[in-house]
Amino acid sequence: MVKDTVFNLSFQDYFERMMPQVSFQEQLVVVDLDDSVTKEDKVGRYPMRLEASSLVVVLSGEMSIEVDYLPYTLKPHTVMQLLADNIIGNVVHTSDFSAYLILFSPELKQEIMSLTSGIRFPKAGNLKRLYPEQMLTDDECGIAVNRIERIKQYIADTTHLYRSTIIKNKVINLLLDITNSRWKTYGEREVSFSRNEIIRQRFHELLLENCRKRRDVGFYAQELCVTPDYLSKIIRECDGQSALKWISNAVVTEAKLLLRRPDMNINQIAIELNFPDQSTFGKFFKRNTGVAPARYRADTLRKEAGYR
Repeated sequence: MVKDTVFNLSFQDYFERMMPQVSFQEQLVVVDLDDSVTKEDKVGRYPMRLEASSLVVVLSGEMSIEVDYLPYTLKPHTVMQLLADNIIGNVVHTSDFSAYLILFSPELKQEIMSLTSGIRFPKAGNLKRLYPEQMLTDDECGIAVNRIERIKQYIADTTHLYRSTIIKNKVINLLLDITNSRWKTYGEREVSFSRNEIIRQRFHELLLENCRKRRDVGFYAQELCVTPDYLSKIIRECDGQSALKWISNAVVTEAKLLLRRPDMNINQIAIELNFPDQSTFGKFFKRNTGVAPARYRADTLRKEAGYR
C-alpha cells in the first residue's frame, strides 16, 4: 500500500496546523474546540489518517464523525479515544459544540504505555477497541475537565522544577480515569457476539485491509465463509446499507486521500486502487461523489492552499 504522505497527517503536521492550542515539548497538544475554531480548521473536513493518538471530550453540543468508515455521534460528556492510523472523516457538529481535543505524539504514547505496563489490564485494551466512545457520568466528566485544566496549567508553568513529570502523571491519571469509567460500564460483561455480529465486525476489518484492491462482495463473502447474498443481508440488517455500498464508500474515501497527494497523477491513483484504467476509475468516482476526480483534486487543493 502506498504511504499517504499528505493526509497521513503526522503529529508534527497537526501540531503546526491546529491553533489555538496549548502544547508541551511538541509531544502533547491540548486544544479548546468550539464552533469558531472548527470553522477555521479545514483538516477535519476531509478524510485523513492521523499518525497520533487522540482524545476528544465533548462538553456541549453534538459532533458526528466517521472513524474507519463507521459513524458515531458524540454528545455532551462523551469521550472518544482515537488510535494512530484510524481513518477520520465527515466531521460535522452543532453550532453550540465545544470540546477538548488532546493529541499525543507516538513517542509520548509509547512512554505512557511503558510507565503503565505493570498496571494495565488486558481486557481494558479490548474494551477500548470495542467501545471507542464512552459516556461519562457528571462526576466523571467534572474530574476529567479538572484534570485537563490542570494539565494546561502545568504546561503554562514553564518554571516548575517537576513540570514534565507532573504533566505526564496527570495525563496518565486522565487516561486511567477514562479506562475505569469504561470498565465500570462494560468490564463485568461477558463480551459475546452473535454470529451475525462477528461477521459484521470481521467484514469491517477486512474492508480496512483490502478495500484498495478488492471491490467485489464475493471476495469478502468468501473470506467470511458465507454467500454474497447472505453477507449483504447481514450488513444491511446491522448497518442499514448494503455491503456493496460500504465497499464503495471505503474506496471513495481512499481515493479522496490519494487525490490530495500532489505527487500522484490520476492514472497512478487508478492503478493503486486496482481499477483497470483511469477512465473506469473516473466513472466510479463521479458516480459516487457527483464530481470527477480532477475537479475534486483541484477544488480540494485550492481550499487547502487558501487555508495555509
